[in-house]
Amino acid sequence: MLSLFRTNQSFASLLLFGYALLLQLPVLLLGTPPVVEEGTYFSELITRLVAGNFWLTALLPPLLLALAGIVANNISDRFRFSRTTTQFPGLVLVLLWGVVPAFHAFTPAALGHTFLLLAMGGIGSTYKGRSPEVGRFNAGWWLGLAALLQPTYLLFLPAFIVGISILGTANLRTIFQLLVGTFIAFFLGGTVAYLSGGWPAFANGELAGFGFGNFAPASRYDLIGLGILALGLLVALLSGTGSRALLSIEGAKNNAFAFWVLLFSPLVGLLGGVVDAADAQAVLPPLGILLGLWLARRPEARAEFFHLLVFAAALTLTVVSLYR
Repeated sequence: MLSLFRTNQSFASLLLFGYALLLQLPVLLLGTPPVVEEGTYFSELITRLVAGNFWLTALLPPLLLALAGIVANNISDRFRFSRTTTQFPGLVLVLLWGVVPAFHAFTPAALGHTFLLLAMGGIGSTYKGRSPEVGRFNAGWWLGLAALLQPTYLLFLPAFIVGISILGTANLRTIFQLLVGTFIAFFLGGTVAYLSGGWPAFANGELAGFGFGNFAPASRYDLIGLGILALGLLVALLSGTGSRALLSIEGAKNNAFAFWVLLFSPLVGLLGGVVDAADAQAVLPPLGILLGLWLARRPEARAEFFHLLVFAAALTLTVVSLYR
């Protein structure tokens, strides 16, 4: 199966839609409607549009993750994360999504994966770019949109400031350009909420999005899936030096930035108002990219073995969790 994605043809990314739907197949066949979560003002607004329609709640998660995977592949190729073009970053992002049953439930925060990746692309574009200030503003804007759905995404800001210093120069002016983008996103979001009569819900939702130690119960199958994610996180962190070997300066810098985003991603998942298994999705974008590039460097037979092992675990955990 990996041979389909071990290619420099960008159209192969479109196969991610079918791949994600395959991982969602147990939900579609067993007919168990995913749980729709609520949170901030805008996430609740999206929830009301989707809730009650089984097909929307079942199909949107894999489609959103496939879209994020396509963006991950584009970023990896455009900013030279690897010496050769590969579709593995998006593939692994979608695969890791499949291993935790709680991730298969629809949540508006799943849009945050694409927003975070676009924000990372904004910082990546500042390296020797003609308009680096636009890239920094765009990064803040996309990060702000993600935070409107899940406020803890603001905790990525320190990682992005480090990214500014890695790919350029971090000073008050460049940091301000990033923060202005985030502020504009919140200002426009707050304006829409105010004009719609939802300002109290908007303010309370954003403030209530932060907390510490308020963990919701998780099923044993979710915990097993989270254990697989933790193992992948460990592999990605330990392979840091090797992943940047023989890369161009631009590629090495973008890899280093992605590692900083990965380091902050557990905080985004753990410091929410109420922390459940689904919040661990915050690690997927940076982990998918870095672990995907690690997998691309493995021998073909070994990479296929790792892939089939995790793929089988993902389907098994999803099926068993639906029968519990």
